[in-house]
Amino acid sequence: MTAHTTPPPLPAAPPALLPADRPRQPGLPPAPPACERLVLEGSSAAAEDPALLGAFAAVLHRFTQQDAFAWSARTGARAARVRLHHRVASGTTAADLARAATPAGPASGNEVQDGPDAGQPHSADEFELVLHPCAPSPEPRRTVELRYDARLFDAATARRLLGSYRTLLDDALARPDTPVTGLRLLGPDELHRILVEWNDTAAALPRDSCLHTAFEQRALLSPKAPAVIEGGREHGYDEIDTAANRLAHRLRGLGIGPDARVGVCLDRSTDLLVAVLGVLKAGGAYVPLDPDYPGARLAAMVAGSSCSVVVSRGDLAGNLPAARGAGEAGPELVLLDRDGAALDALPAHAPEGGAGPDDLAYVIHTSGSTGAPKPIALRHRGVVNNIADLNTRFGVGPEDRVLALSSPSFDMSVYEFLGLTAAGGTVVVPDPARTRDPGHWAELLAAHRITVWNSAPALLELAVDHLEVTGAAAPGSLRLALLGGDWIPVSLPDRVRRLAPGLRFVALGGATEASIHSTLYEVAETSPRWTSIPYGRPMANQRTYILDAESRPVPPGVPGELHLAGDGLARGYLDQPERTAERFFDWSFGEVAGERLYRTGDIARFGHDGLIELLGRSDFQVKLNGLRIELGDIEAALRGHESVREAVVAAREDAAGTRRLVGYAVPVPGRSPAPAELREHAAGLLPPFMVPGAVLVLDRLPLTPNGKVDRRALPAPEDGEPGGGAAAEAAGVVPPSTATERKIAEILSEVLPAPRFGADSDFFASGGNSLQAVRAVTRINKHFGIKVNVRLLYGGNTVAAIASAVDRQLSAARTPPNGERTP
Repeated sequence: MTAHTTPPPLPAAPPALLPADRPRQPGLPPAPPACERLVLEGSSAAAEDPALLGAFAAVLHRFTQQDAFAWSARTGARAARVRLHHRVASGTTAADLARAATPAGPASGNEVQDGPDAGQPHSADEFELVLHPCAPSPEPRRTVELRYDARLFDAATARRLLGSYRTLLDDALARPDTPVTGLRLLGPDELHRILVEWNDTAAALPRDSCLHTAFEQRALLSPKAPAVIEGGREHGYDEIDTAANRLAHRLRGLGIGPDARVGVCLDRSTDLLVAVLGVLKAGGAYVPLDPDYPGARLAAMVAGSSCSVVVSRGDLAGNLPAARGAGEAGPELVLLDRDGAALDALPAHAPEGGAGPDDLAYVIHTSGSTGAPKPIALRHRGVVNNIADLNTRFGVGPEDRVLALSSPSFDMSVYEFLGLTAAGGTVVVPDPARTRDPGHWAELLAAHRITVWNSAPALLELAVDHLEVTGAAAPGSLRLALLGGDWIPVSLPDRVRRLAPGLRFVALGGATEASIHSTLYEVAETSPRWTSIPYGRPMANQRTYILDAESRPVPPGVPGELHLAGDGLARGYLDQPERTAERFFDWSFGEVAGERLYRTGDIARFGHDGLIELLGRSDFQVKLNGLRIELGDIEAALRGHESVREAVVAAREDAAGTRRLVGYAVPVPGRSPAPAELREHAAGLLPPFMVPGAVLVLDRLPLTPNGKVDRRALPAPEDGEPGGGAAAEAAGVVPPSTATERKIAEILSEVLPAPRFGADSDFFASGGNSLQAVRAVTRINKHFGIKVNVRLLYGGNTVAAIASAVDRQLSAARTPPNGERTP
């Protein structure tokens, strides 16, 4: 017989926090509970109370993902309340939890609380389980009642929880030695709904072709229609198609065929579309290379993707690896300007043969956790399917026009240059010197009657900021906004529609590894209860699964990791089989067999109707003092405050080297919430160990050049708060000496949360990025009534140098042509 020793008393555990249907509101008085009932039969009904309570504790662990929690139940003829405390470790079984589900004792930490408030859950709980005695009948029957707060949970949610309880209880009784993490939560009907019905996305789209095929067809149908407008000049479909054909012949002569990679080092331009089409027509896959990247990174990308040829222009090739010479192994360099005459002598028709739908179309690099660029290899079929879905769904056609705002290294640019032209539309290219200028975007919106906006959310927000601040003409022609790549502020759809009332606002989700976009949600109207824009549902011929750590589907409402499947999946990471195997794998479960999945690292959950809610990233999960914390949970709590528009949470080290939580909040325009108010709000929603030690209110969150939140650029709190040091960094700053310098410093401080700006402070050296620079210049122009280019902030210019340039422009504006100053 195994000897059992009495364990030490358990420390107090936080209450079990089930995923709620509505945000938690602190300070609400108790309310009469709603009730749902479940009737147990057979062996389940005959089980002892501890077994029934242990199984429910297992369900709570699986639903909440808390390893330590407390909850209340009522059992026995007197319905005595017992408050139960549990800690779940690796290998814990439902039987282990059943042994802990005993009346109060020194080891259990449980307590009997039998008082007059028999109808109310414990004050710390949002629900309570009641086990009614067995009904007298030939067959065992027992009613289980769930009492819950209807202000937080829908009745359907309570019924699903009880359904999962029945399934897990039956499984636990049949397999008592199985750890709680391995017990079933879903019955056959719900499993069918999650795996099959919610993934019924089959659509007859023209996906059995290549990316360049649609452009060729448009060139035949409407040869003189404008494919690109750049610098005031229109470039017709036939002109671009002919130039691409000639380049394709040149590339064929250099050995380019199916799956061969060709670097394309070009900016947003007509040349970019010619080069991309030329590579695809030759049968190869293009590899976008940003001309502004450092030479070492470009060399790593060229070598890592085995580019044998690079296409560029003379003015953009300075950072590229040296072209190969005789007997050398470097890439062949084709410069469209230098080699123009030779290209013009090549055939104008497309070369024979080429790639098929399952060959590579492009290889896009994203940053990897190791710091080395990660090459993602995409097939024609998946990208063609994605483009066809968007164009069909939203009626995109020859009358549509889009601004080319996305970097060619960002996969949203694929839709701008190849998606719009597949529908016969027109790409409008900004002036290269003003690609970051929202004032220029506004001019192009009006001058070219742009109808489609396609970008990361931050770029649209920049445009809206500019239009709201300057009062420029509203973009009346804009009818469709496609936003992807990052969180969308909940307020943005309404702000945009105040400027363009007829606009369709579409939130797109997914990953570069799945051909641009995989999920879609059209925001018809926003809800004041939202803390984030819904992530959506799977797009045509694509599928989504939310799985737990054991790769099993989770019930609706339960967080898990989002996995993608279907036509869009990449072939993998180019020539990196081990890394590919970490993220891509074959999976079978229930009715699904042999499905290839991509593990996104995103934490999400299904709503009761299959709508996906994105919660955060699995790699934003931290562990403090032995407790696992999902930063997305805290961010959602901060976003739930009525005055908060965006929120981010990070774990930082303070001056003593202790890691603590720091929250960052961007307020709703016109609101000025105090940090203490936001911290108190979070404290009302979260367990104490999840409440940030400090909350900073920022004008904007720092962003990467692609418009995503740059967590590495989040500022440290001031001394006395976790992370300290910002005040010390400001020591020795030379104060601004003129009125213009003081105003410039004030504006820069508004857009960049950083140490105090002095006369010799450099915007970028202080942590600024290109998007923040755009916001700063917009405010400078607005305040001073001038028009300076965003490049004024580049090149190491200090506050004093910027102020001097502003003063010169103001002085010039006051001086008439005859040289006499105005009074």
